[in-house]
Amino acid sequence: MEKSEILFLYETSYNIPNGDPFTGEQRYDEETKKILVSDVRIKRFIRTYLEDVKNLSIYVSEKTGAGKTDSKNVLKWLAENRNENALTDIGEILKEQIDVRLFGGISTLKDDETSKIKVSGNSCTNGHVQFTGPVQFALLNPSLNEVDLRMHQNTTHFTSSESNAQGSIGTTTLVPYSVMQIHGWVNPKVAETTGLTPADLKLMYEGLWYGTSGEGSSFSRSKVGQNSVLLVEIIYAESNKKIYGADRLISIKPKNEKKGETIRSMDDYDFDFSKLTELQNDDRIAKVRYYTEIPKIEEELIKNNKFEKMAI
Repeated sequence: MEKSEILFLYETSYNIPNGDPFTGEQRYDEETKKILVSDVRIKRFIRTYLEDVKNLSIYVSEKTGAGKTDSKNVLKWLAENRNENALTDIGEILKEQIDVRLFGGISTLKDDETSKIKVSGNSCTNGHVQFTGPVQFALLNPSLNEVDLRMHQNTTHFTSSESNAQGSIGTTTLVPYSVMQIHGWVNPKVAETTGLTPADLKLMYEGLWYGTSGEGSSFSRSKVGQNSVLLVEIIYAESNKKIYGADRLISIKPKNEKKGETIRSMDDYDFDFSKLTELQNDDRIAKVRYYTEIPKIEEELIKNNKFEKMAI
């Protein structure tokens, strides 16, 4: 594993990239006029893709029969139903789940609760364990452009009771257009504790790319309209090296007298990669891997030393 930082760009159009769990309204910074997307939202895109599309074992899952918030019974279910190697160490069972190897996980089972979980007649052990995730994303990630939110009203057909013969009218806050940048980190030292492998990381990048742009949980009414644009992996030459402000290496320049909040498509702006491409002259950087399906972006990046296209 290599120490690296991640930049992932995707665009959204007339949807709700990340609603607040209490209000359902889009997270928004009133001062900067930029929308915000949480790390939890991004991890859910990845988890759902890895579970539903790649059929991989996931700890934070709705498919364990226990509900993803009931960790005690989730662990019991995993030990009894998804444990091909008949492991009895709860920590080792956790590390069998790819989302734990990536993002970490916790078990707070008491000793008596742990011993009640049986695998081939043997009691489980090590029920109180915590793994820090070697892959982390920023808690809140701002869009590259400013946004004016739009109110949208819609009606529902179904009634709330037999006595109420009418549906209801709901109001939703939509984002007309945004260019989102997700900032992440990979720590190889922490990866040793969860057993994260380069193959796991490659699968995560696949989940990040496709899971955000229409597969899994991004294929929903509030998320349709998202397209992955660019994935960048900045790899350090040494594990104790770090650059300042990786999240400020890419910016956008509106065209035709547009402003950030009036942008509605990629035709309305150009990307400025000048600071990103300067990394080819930085001794702290071993290489920069990237993935894009947009020829114009690839033409600008491939001509730089240390830049190479990754496979997804």
